[in-house]
Amino acid sequence: MKKHRTKWFVLTLAILASVLLSQCTTQEPKEIVKTVVVTKEVAGETVEIVKTVIVTQEVEKEAPPAEETGPRTLTFFTTEADPPQLEILSEIIDEYHEAHPDVFIDVVTGTPATRGERITTLLAAGADAGIFEIEAAFTRDWADAGYLLPLNDIFEDIGGVDEYVPGSYFELNGNVYALPYATSVYGLWYRTDLFEEAGLEPPTNYYDLLAAAETLTDPQKGIYGISIPGSTNASVNFFSTFLWQNCLDYYTPQGDLIFDKPEVLEAIQKWVALTQYAPPGFENYSWGDQITAFITGQAAMSVYAGRLGIRMVDQAPHLENIIDITRLPWQYVKLGPYVTYGSWSRIAIAANTKYPDTAKDFLKFLLSGDRLARYDATVIGHMVPPVKSVAKMLENWDSDYARNHADWLNFFNENAAFTNHPANNMGSVEGCTFEKKDYGPPWGGPIFSKGGIIDLMFQSIYIGGEEPESAWQEAITQMKQVQQEWLAEHPDWKPPQY
Repeated sequence: MKKHRTKWFVLTLAILASVLLSQCTTQEPKEIVKTVVVTKEVAGETVEIVKTVIVTQEVEKEAPPAEETGPRTLTFFTTEADPPQLEILSEIIDEYHEAHPDVFIDVVTGTPATRGERITTLLAAGADAGIFEIEAAFTRDWADAGYLLPLNDIFEDIGGVDEYVPGSYFELNGNVYALPYATSVYGLWYRTDLFEEAGLEPPTNYYDLLAAAETLTDPQKGIYGISIPGSTNASVNFFSTFLWQNCLDYYTPQGDLIFDKPEVLEAIQKWVALTQYAPPGFENYSWGDQITAFITGQAAMSVYAGRLGIRMVDQAPHLENIIDITRLPWQYVKLGPYVTYGSWSRIAIAANTKYPDTAKDFLKFLLSGDRLARYDATVIGHMVPPVKSVAKMLENWDSDYARNHADWLNFFNENAAFTNHPANNMGSVEGCTFEKKDYGPPWGGPIFSKGGIIDLMFQSIYIGGEEPESAWQEAITQMKQVQQEWLAEHPDWKPPQY
């Protein structure tokens, strides 16, 4: 693998230029929007809360735009740190460097848990955050605050609305501020052999699913109807899809609580009824545990994205020809919208980055054509491309997985437009219509995070034996408290306009 080596004289010049610049800058007062994450006790649990504050501090006056010639170093921050992904990213950077020998890309890796805090710190301090994966919960606020560089030209060069999956990119007031590279699309995986033996068709609604789960549950053989996680934030996310498909949601687009509607209790009761056909211990399942239950033969059905197929091929190849995937069949009301779980991973550029044109040129290179296809192919099927032409590339990719399971890849591509996330998309379901809203409830951390209010509600039912209505009422009380406290601390907050 090629290594980028910055010449010593280039480094010396860069350091000298930095010193000279620091000597020529002056300070000025400026209001800074700071988004911080603090911990707080809610219902006896420690949860993270996102807070936005405005402070006045001295910052350096902006220097004149640098001429984008000569040696340039860009910072690229990513949380996609698996070795195969980093290897492909390095190859793409090498290719860009060959065509642009004066441009060096400095890759910085981190974790999703620290991503928001890291970038917030840089932006709030007026530092150059470069090119970075952006936290969905902060995107709108940062765009409003002027922290993000408009990317309209890249968006149009790649193909614009004709090429991008609807809802995949972030747009505000006519400007595109964040471009996606992948999402994950969740569906219902099922054992075709077990369905055929029982004379069952793949379920298309809740009642079919419930009946199939009951029929296929046979504790004496160690097999259960459906693998559903009951712990961590996987629980709240999958239940959210159940709400949405039955014309329900947590909030309106303006932030009014609607989780307290009587119909929500019915949804909770029906969800809990389904879990009686889950394997023992499901209440402690996290994301990977439900995959394990399925590929080890403990469950006839499981809810997951493309990673389940990848793990199955690697760890249980004997199942490869007897499993399939279909849409989540949650509806028990007529005309319920189809919605699944998923969140687009997006990349933005800091508005004050030193080399904006170079940064945009590299981002366009990374997010288009063969480069994006190779990057998403590192976890093929789980990283679903936002660009339609790239999605078709992966359906015809030169790999055994693609050749054997192009139908699965097509399934993910066709359903990418229906993804939604409880913490990132507030009020996407109105009535029985799904229209993704690209803004999350800013008070949502204690509600939707791991160990949040919704998770604890289900834990109290699964483990504590509490009646669903009682647990739901307690959750409503806590949700109202969290929202009221947040609004009291942010009296100037206005709901987003659509």
